[in-house]
Amino acid sequence: MTLYAPKAPRPELAPWLASLPPRSTICLPPAALRPAPMRQFWRTFRLGRAARRDGVSLYHGLSHEMPRDLPGTGIPGVVTFHDLLFERHPELFPAIDRMSYGWRYRWSAEHAAAIVAVSGQTRDDLVKWYGVDPQDVTIIPPARDPAFARPVPQADAAAVRSRLGLPATYLLSVGTLERRKNHRVLVDALALLDPHETPALLLVGRDGGEAKALRALAEARGVAAQVRLLPGVASADLPAVYQGASLFLYPSLFEGFGMPIVEALSAGVPVITSAGGCFPEAGGPSTRYVTSTDASGLAAAMRDLLDDPELAARMRDDGRRWSERFDATALAAPLLALYHSLLR
Repeated sequence: MTLYAPKAPRPELAPWLASLPPRSTICLPPAALRPAPMRQFWRTFRLGRAARRDGVSLYHGLSHEMPRDLPGTGIPGVVTFHDLLFERHPELFPAIDRMSYGWRYRWSAEHAAAIVAVSGQTRDDLVKWYGVDPQDVTIIPPARDPAFARPVPQADAAAVRSRLGLPATYLLSVGTLERRKNHRVLVDALALLDPHETPALLLVGRDGGEAKALRALAEARGVAAQVRLLPGVASADLPAVYQGASLFLYPSLFEGFGMPIVEALSAGVPVITSAGGCFPEAGGPSTRYVTSTDASGLAAAMRDLLDDPELAARMRDDGRRWSERFDATALAAPLLALYHSLLR
């Protein structure tokens, strides 16, 4: 297996690298094409001939695009689409980014030998915006990190709790603090609940421009003491943070899939997320779904689960079972079947 990367893997990926099959190779751009402005040129215009030189039999572009020079090599290409967010919500992207994405992604959809979509939602978007035949799209969701399903040892969990200053009980939401993730409705919902009977709300994720507004909203709603923003939680600490939560809240307006939902289910946490879109594909039948802009409905769902330990326990058990379908071993089978069909 040959893996192409624009720059050297980060140190924290060392355990994953050690798990790669024997004779796997990681290939970087030539030295002249490694500066930031040139890496995209290498990925778009030079990677196909590099694959031919390296004896690659099948190329899989894992993030929306294939090299422009791949068709001329005779190597069949697969491309995975995670979302077409820039088409659905162009207001979230600068014009130059929309032009670049559209130019690269549409071409890749038109020239791929096979297309993988991470959800039915993404497949439908490919049909709507790029005219792709739905029969030409294979839906294979992303695999979960098994670390979320493994119970964190009590001593390790206590160390994470102490280091991050986590309260004894808390509600959790994980995701970049940006408008699309819709954290404001969480603050509004929290303000509708009795503060003496409701755990604190932890918003874990880097600041994508919403942190200041969220703090101001929490202050205005009188729940500033209950809302805490945690922008710098390390990936290694996330399983413990998830597993300590009473509820996981994910009111995003739109996603291509919604991996944090699967992470929470794997960790045994009841989930409340947005109705419609891709969210039921990630959350399954035992997750609670609420209209993403309905603060009162969200508050009612939160209260239901906090007040009913038996219901929460059933959701934990059902969620764990649902999350098993996102194990890498389960998802490898349809992907390998797709590869074999192309190689034949």
